[in-house]
Amino acid sequence: MLKPWVTVLTSFHNIPIFGRIWMIVASLGIYSGIVLLVDSYYLHHVKTISSELHGVLGLILGLLLVFRTNTSYDRWWEGRKLWGQLVNDSRNLAIKVQTCVRAASAEKHQLGRWLIDFALALKGHLRGGLPLQKLPGFEDATEQPKHVPAYVAGRIYDQLERWRQANQLGGFELWFLDQHAGALMNVCGACERIQKTPISISYRWFIRQSIGIYLITLPWGLLDTFGNWTIPAMVLLSYFMIGVELIAEEIEDPFGQDADDLMLDDICLAIEKSVREIMDMVPAQPATAPTTALDSFDFPVPTTTNPEP
Repeated sequence: MLKPWVTVLTSFHNIPIFGRIWMIVASLGIYSGIVLLVDSYYLHHVKTISSELHGVLGLILGLLLVFRTNTSYDRWWEGRKLWGQLVNDSRNLAIKVQTCVRAASAEKHQLGRWLIDFALALKGHLRGGLPLQKLPGFEDATEQPKHVPAYVAGRIYDQLERWRQANQLGGFELWFLDQHAGALMNVCGACERIQKTPISISYRWFIRQSIGIYLITLPWGLLDTFGNWTIPAMVLLSYFMIGVELIAEEIEDPFGQDADDLMLDDICLAIEKSVREIMDMVPAQPATAPTTALDSFDFPVPTTTNPEP
């Protein structure tokens, strides 16, 4: 029963932000030790800052940190819901194309490739950009679009329109396919909104300055009450307060490649597996070494042969 809790309490090094926080916390612990020595040997325990002042300031600062964390987590969770919507719309579009379109399997498989490519293009777009030729379905393309997800979505719409003109797709069927095809760029736009609308710089720096001033003055307010325990108390308080701020900073842009960001590689792989299964596409050949979602694409078009008599 106690083993899980012991593991949690002793595995600080496994926390993604620990590498960024431990030096700051150690520095504040050393600083509080210096304050303790100065008070004991030079100031001779003169009256320091009242602990009640830091109690009130800590309450106010705690409310600010709660608001900061909730705001960042809302952005992280909205990003997760958007990518969950992308998974659902990709699956629904694949199901309806496979069921309702009266076209050859090769053409349906082509659209399936583009569906998977859209997820990869959106992931690359949110992480700084991805050339069109890096997508498995566009390796031989000569175009250089600035917005790769929009280009891939346009190719999907082009295919739907060609089917409509060839009477392989009715107007009503096109209407309910358009609901899912249009949702692709809706997800893209919403993700861009999250990424390109950061938390206010003034608000972010105000909280950091408030934490810094609070922690620098805190040892002088703890001396009378905690005495020699000022150092561990200071280490614990600084660990929690700075840690909360750094976590909020990590998750406010959820589309990166840090440990606390969304696992977009896994989501893209889930879309790939679903589309392949729904559209009866031949799975990728197993590799001898671990592959990424970009490396695992192989879309051979199934061929039929006449059986020998």
